[in-house]
Amino acid sequence: MTRFTHLRDLIELAKEPSSERRRELLRGVTDIFLEAPAQYSEEEREHFSGIMGDVARSLETQVRVELSRRLATVAEAPRDLVNQLAHDEIDVATPVIEQSPVLDENDLLAIIYKQGNEHRNIVAARPDVNERISDALVDHGDDDVVHTLVRNEKAQIGRVTIEKVADRASRNEMLQAPLLSRQELPPDIMHEMFWTVSTKLKTMILEKSAGLNPEFVDQMLQQAERKLIKTSNKPSEDRSRAQQFIDRKAELRELSETLLVDLVRANRIDELICGFSRIAKIDIETTERIFDDKSGEALAIACKATRFDRSTFSTLALLASPKTKRPLSETRELLDLYDMIPYDIAQRAMRFWRVRKDAASSAA
Repeated sequence: MTRFTHLRDLIELAKEPSSERRRELLRGVTDIFLEAPAQYSEEEREHFSGIMGDVARSLETQVRVELSRRLATVAEAPRDLVNQLAHDEIDVATPVIEQSPVLDENDLLAIIYKQGNEHRNIVAARPDVNERISDALVDHGDDDVVHTLVRNEKAQIGRVTIEKVADRASRNEMLQAPLLSRQELPPDIMHEMFWTVSTKLKTMILEKSAGLNPEFVDQMLQQAERKLIKTSNKPSEDRSRAQQFIDRKAELRELSETLLVDLVRANRIDELICGFSRIAKIDIETTERIFDDKSGEALAIACKATRFDRSTFSTLALLASPKTKRPLSETRELLDLYDMIPYDIAQRAMRFWRVRKDAASSAA
């Protein structure tokens, strides 16, 4: 078939008023194009694109879906036509967004910016999602879109974007497990997630931590420390009475596990937190998070890493949260957990928790 014949078919397609006839011609012209798409010049592809696109707009959804499916995997498909289909309603757009090699980074970004979450969700599953596209998906997409993205093992996600996802994950459990499963998740972000995830995922964090390369961990901790130095507030000149009490006890060498037990039994929680912070070498904010952790697992890790006696941990776990008294049976389960946590893994977790204190010291 000559190119003159192709051109004549395109002209007839454009002129035909009957919808049924236009459907037949569109399918016929598509057949012609797909016989040898690589043989056409860029100018000829533009002719196909313009006329086929104009006709497709006037036809029903199912015809456009068929056209989208037929062009989805064709590397030589007309660029403008593929983009037209990608911005169509979701049933039409899905095949080309899922599979078309014609869509480049800018095309995908345009879809993210201009279309809704259904379209974004399909983009998020593509194997060629790079860091720029990932960031746009997180900035513009809902949690379902982000969930699809983090489950996409081939997607490239930069650190800043991962931080955004981790922030969302603190409010949406759906995002937590897939994010923790990603290979590129920085260890410091992984440990920051410890405070908001389930017991099962806390265990997963500790297990992943045990297998980390020490040099890689140090590098990540240095990055986190530099970031915290920039955001650390200068310490107040006026220390709280609780902190002054603990400072005095430390000077007298009376700061010990025994003192912490006495403080928790006297319900002097402010002094307890200041004392625990001093002994465990972690900052006040992290210490408060440890005692606010309703599961008690953070306290078990901190006590194990600090080599507190089992009875000390038991007393703290039972009495440190007067607003939410812990049942004795739950305390027994925590004691079992305390016994099972390896010291070296507890120490690894504490390395991450101590970063904030080291950063604050450097800033001061």
